[in-house]
Amino acid sequence: MNTLLLLGLALVAALAIGRLAGLIGLPRVVGYIFAGLFLGDSGLHILTSSLVDAFAPLVNFALALIGFMVGGELKYEIFRRYGRQFFIILLCEGILAMIVVTTLVWWWTGNPALAILLGALSSATAPAATVDVLWEYKSRGPLTTTILAIVALDDGLALILYGFAFAVAQALLTADSITPVGLFFGPLREILGALLLGCATGFCLDQLLPFLKKDEDRLVLNLGAILLAAGLAIKMDLSLIMVSMAIGAWLANTHRHRNEQSFESVKLFTPPIYTFFFILVGARLRLDLLPQLGVVGLLYILGRTMGKWTGAFIGGQISGAATTVRKYLGLALLSQAGVALGLSLHVYDHFSSQGAAGHALGVTVLNVIAATTFIVQILGPPAVKMAITKAGEIPVVQEATPPVSLPEN
Repeated sequence: MNTLLLLGLALVAALAIGRLAGLIGLPRVVGYIFAGLFLGDSGLHILTSSLVDAFAPLVNFALALIGFMVGGELKYEIFRRYGRQFFIILLCEGILAMIVVTTLVWWWTGNPALAILLGALSSATAPAATVDVLWEYKSRGPLTTTILAIVALDDGLALILYGFAFAVAQALLTADSITPVGLFFGPLREILGALLLGCATGFCLDQLLPFLKKDEDRLVLNLGAILLAAGLAIKMDLSLIMVSMAIGAWLANTHRHRNEQSFESVKLFTPPIYTFFFILVGARLRLDLLPQLGVVGLLYILGRTMGKWTGAFIGGQISGAATTVRKYLGLALLSQAGVALGLSLHVYDHFSSQGAAGHALGVTVLNVIAATTFIVQILGPPAVKMAITKAGEIPVVQEATPPVSLPEN
């Protein structure tokens, strides 16, 4: 099957299954994921793993666009009003998820290195599926605003916690001492590097856009800048989502009225890219990994869910968040994908060459994250819909296009 035929088949199948998902009350992103599952190695073997790998640039482009659009929601006045609340909730839900998962896995396996690595990976939340549900239902309100801020900031926290866990696990396996450089330098370099690259790109884009009068020219420049920054992020081993978020945040907070059209034009361009992205997510999910989930995988899911839900509630209580945020935020933080999978691959690549214990550690982490991702990617979007429905943040009469900006309250 040639590439164009494959793309057409995948998009039409995803649209049909997405509409069916909507008819039974599920977010359309679940339908897209199931379309990919149906076409992938767990179904018809049309979108094989090698083909999915070949579409990696498109996946990275979609993640960059998602990061850019999420960054556009990170406005200064929202952080000025709710910043303390966001960071308290972020720390509580991320760190508590790590503590609960680490404790449960250590108790069951007696392996502290495995426990702390899985604990760190549990703190990550996938923004793509979560944000897509918010856009689909055009939700707005304090819970929606908080969800967008938390999923945007979660990557940075996950990188910091992973850097700490990686250094501890390495020391436990090799009996080396733990150094401050090993704990903080790597994550700090990645976070600061991503922010600097994103802000520099956003600054250049903000200066160039006024010279272009045609909307199509502005769209080309926006997409070109996002692609350039994403390519540089990959080359420099930085988080391309974080880089793209920084670009969007820069444009959203400088000359906002002038730059608002940038987000509108990019949003009109994105639906087929997002759709195919979630098809590829579904194609990567493998049913044959579920039997490998085991007790460790079940403890990981249980501990991660308990930690994020309880942490979000406690953080909301401490920070004085709205009742809807305290009660329902934890429901919206179940999705896990890119960051956790990427870091699990890093664990496997690094530790699998360090003897039998290291190899077993790497294989276990990779299999647990891959298997649990299957489950939370299916359950995550409906949970987000349930959260915003219970919070009363889905408009009764939906507008023709989703708003770029969210209200502060």
